[in-house]
Amino acid sequence: MKKIISIALSVIMLISVGAVSAIPAMAGVSSPGQSEVTTKPMCEREPVIITVNSSKSEEVSYTKDNFKYTFVYSGDGEIIGWEFPGMVEGVDYYILSISSDKTKVVIELSESGKNKQIKANALVKNAASDTEDEEIEDDDNSGTSPATGAAMAGIAIAGAGVAMLAASKRKND
Repeated sequence: MKKIISIALSVIMLISVGAVSAIPAMAGVSSPGQSEVTTKPMCEREPVIITVNSSKSEEVSYTKDNFKYTFVYSGDGEIIGWEFPGMVEGVDYYILSISSDKTKVVIELSESGKNKQIKANALVKNAASDTEDEEIEDDDNSGTSPATGAAMAGIAIAGAGVAMLAASKRKND
């Protein structure tokens, strides 16, 4: 009986290791809401994301001249600053100029910044909120990644193996 349980436990462990290592490879499969699977880096697919208070907006525009970017805010509300999430000022980019009312900022990318996706976020006080439709659209793409699901499955299978081992020890005692 011990031999059968030992073999079964070994098989369960091999299956769990195989599941955890194989399933994350499916992460490249498109989910509902995505139209294509691509291997291009994010900075080539959507090189610049512009937002107002972290919500997509058409109130910010930009122009590009080599690696110099000019961002202009044209909406309502008082702009209190700019941020570039995922990038470090002085490392990935340098601020070349900013207008006195802060509606226009010009940055230049450093060598390390040239490989990163640019996210420009205008921080605006009392901005009109017209992003309700976009928030609903973003909810359609939420969920757990296949890699997370694979890890959970592997843990569950390993737990089942440990439970079998514990049950066999209790039976022998």
